[in-house]
Amino acid sequence: MKTRYLLILVVWICQIYCIAQPVNIQIGGQYNEWTNEPSVCMNPSNPNEIMVGSVLDNYYTSNDGGFSWQHGTISSSYGVNGDPVILADTAGRFYYFHLVPDLSRVVCHKRESLEAPWSTESFTAVYNDYDIDKEWAAYDPVTNNVYTTWTRFNTWGSSNPQDSSDVFLAKSTDGGLSWGEQKLISNAGGNATAGFYSVHGSYPTTGPNGEVYVAWWSPQGMMFNKSTDEGETWLDSDINVTGFPVQWITGIPGIQTGVSFPVIACDRSNGLNRGTIYVSWTDKRVAGNDANIWLAKSIDGGLTWSESVRVNDDGPGKHQFFNYMTIDQVTGKIYVIFYDRRNYTDTNTDVYLAISDNGGETFANYKISESPFIPFSTLFFGHYIGVAAHNNHVFATWVRMDDGQLSLWGAPIDPDAVGAEPEQAIPFSMAQNAPNPFREHTFFSFKLTEATEVSLKVIDIYGKEVAVLINHQILNAGKHVKQFSPEKYNLPSGVYHYSLITDKYVVTKKMIYGR
Repeated sequence: MKTRYLLILVVWICQIYCIAQPVNIQIGGQYNEWTNEPSVCMNPSNPNEIMVGSVLDNYYTSNDGGFSWQHGTISSSYGVNGDPVILADTAGRFYYFHLVPDLSRVVCHKRESLEAPWSTESFTAVYNDYDIDKEWAAYDPVTNNVYTTWTRFNTWGSSNPQDSSDVFLAKSTDGGLSWGEQKLISNAGGNATAGFYSVHGSYPTTGPNGEVYVAWWSPQGMMFNKSTDEGETWLDSDINVTGFPVQWITGIPGIQTGVSFPVIACDRSNGLNRGTIYVSWTDKRVAGNDANIWLAKSIDGGLTWSESVRVNDDGPGKHQFFNYMTIDQVTGKIYVIFYDRRNYTDTNTDVYLAISDNGGETFANYKISESPFIPFSTLFFGHYIGVAAHNNHVFATWVRMDDGQLSLWGAPIDPDAVGAEPEQAIPFSMAQNAPNPFREHTFFSFKLTEATEVSLKVIDIYGKEVAVLINHQILNAGKHVKQFSPEKYNLPSGVYHYSLITDKYVVTKKMIYGR
């Protein structure tokens, strides 16, 4: 009996790390009527520790690589108004940034570890006569500085030609306890409409020698500026990455506001591309019915930029949007996640992950969502999506909408196995249970290529068999579905595994039951 469960455990581990289709896990959605715009980070000291933040005030923690999650909400004496940004530093401390209802400041919370409470709260410069929007943050492992950038509007959304928008940055040298003097980053501003003619969507990152880089949208195109003295001084002129104005507000059917902000990252690994800066964004330069994901890079500290490379590798005429990018600072691999409609003629939407191991010259694209969804333009879907990576540990997170209901999902991903062809010798396939996690019941679905004697069993985390749904029964070829209700077996909430077993093969997957 121990041998059988050891075999089950080994095959389950293989399922997690070797399957072609990553397992999709619901992170959140049952706690709120809506949750969107996820931000994700991974503890570089322990990549199994992951935190996700989402609108309005949610955070979710996992200590097992993203397979199970705990939910909490952030609170602030200044109020919480969304745009969450999550960071982790090399000491395993976590940071949560957000806006406040009166748009007067950026607030930063810190906890000393994944399991610790939020212990400190600080804020950047306070504005009484301006509005702040779209903050983002970066941690520098070289100097241990924390940076946050934002756009400052005279009045957000104002059509007054006298009102303007600019990009600012603040630095913390004490782990987010306090913030220094704000620095004006953008040399050329924009209007205050928060649209195409505004400066908007700044994003910071840091280089291998403590450099600070910032990219943002402007009426002239995607702009870039840099500091080589820890954010104290900046170039006198912004550098245009794209070289031309970019229509960064894109009309995407089914999406209420198709605003994709630029993401910047720098390779700090010890690989061949150390020091290379990358920027990724969405635009419609090809055609009005063809939004694409793009990437440009600089190998000279941002002074000059390459021609744009298209990240998505499908044919023309389909929309990709809401990109996000990260770099594994151990391996140097680039990961770009985005929503994708290449497989449909309507608004059905998948999630894809593009991976480059050659410095962004080429990308391999993989569908990581298990099923498509259809967003409604009458509901706000958000602008962000997320992926974190460290030392070949990768976790992607996104939002989906089903029948008008938003939910937050994620997937642990093995970059060396994603997209691989499944093992053809096994005469059956088994899908991930759905829903997962679940409260009352869930469904197991599997397909047989030929008539086969099978057993379907549920096992607890100690390897004990707790439920038998099919016991040595010969089933015909085709699809089979079984409902499972834990209360029928008096099972407590927790993590379980379910196994489809034949005389030669065992395939096991993980599920989460919570009352």
